[in-house]
Amino acid sequence: MRRTRRLAAAFALLTLAGPALTGSAQTAQPKPELLLFHPSGPPLSYEVATIKPVGSKTADQMVMLPPGVTLNPLSIRRYIMDAYGATYQAQVVGGPEWLNKDDYHINGKAPDDLEAAFQKMTSDAHHDQDRAMQQSLLADRFHLKAHFETRVLPVYEIVPAKGGLKITEVPAPPERKPGDPPIPIGFHIGDRVPPGTIVTMMNSNGLFVYNARAIKMPLLARTINFSGAAEIGDRPIVDHTGFTGYFDIKDLAWVPLNANTADAPDAPSLIVALQEKLGLKLVRAQDPIEVLVIDSIDRPSPN
Repeated sequence: MRRTRRLAAAFALLTLAGPALTGSAQTAQPKPELLLFHPSGPPLSYEVATIKPVGSKTADQMVMLPPGVTLNPLSIRRYIMDAYGATYQAQVVGGPEWLNKDDYHINGKAPDDLEAAFQKMTSDAHHDQDRAMQQSLLADRFHLKAHFETRVLPVYEIVPAKGGLKITEVPAPPERKPGDPPIPIGFHIGDRVPPGTIVTMMNSNGLFVYNARAIKMPLLARTINFSGAAEIGDRPIVDHTGFTGYFDIKDLAWVPLNANTADAPDAPSLIVALQEKLGLKLVRAQDPIEVLVIDSIDRPSPN
């Protein structure tokens, strides 16, 4: 009887001590970066939506992608990325190969009451509503089932270079209000870039030229990744500069990695241009990133 009591007491002591010991050994999980879009409030759906297959040649003519980007511009993976606010391909994991290859033209009409509400929303709020409806369409018409995870992925961290930042902070751009005219898209070299806008183009010498006015560092990181896809590859760029203000970028120019070296002008690569012109550098690292994992998905149901 005494032996039984001693064993029971020892077991009770271990049971009480177990959670405390486990808790002390646990380490805090790192906070994920590049968070995806999670809708808040009741789900939203398009009133009417049409999904039509598009030939790859037509898709390439409709949307131009920079050198090095292989994802079809009107593919369903691209649509999923937009619906969930994913900036990089690495943030959407799994799914069949046709997600990258099949092109679709998708049009959706919001209910009239929501269309009226759009007129009073900021552009960011409007975009969030669109994303929520895109997610509903993916669930209804493509039977998308997916879940969120945090994964440690290879990234580039953009950080201040040794010599310090070479651009100065500027005032924030004026907040765009509902009903403001759209920002013009027909820019030429030498044009004044509107506040909060980025313009990238290839000049007659074969250089990529990047201009921006009153933008934040996370936006610079995302757009540099897109413009310099050949140089950066598929690694996401994560802002680790610590700068929270707005900055102007004037005539950041570099020779694309896939340029013909015989004809290329005497100009730096993207990585060298970032350091020499802006005082920023890219460092290889491994960071926790929020990703969407596709569990299952079907080709779209007929209209």
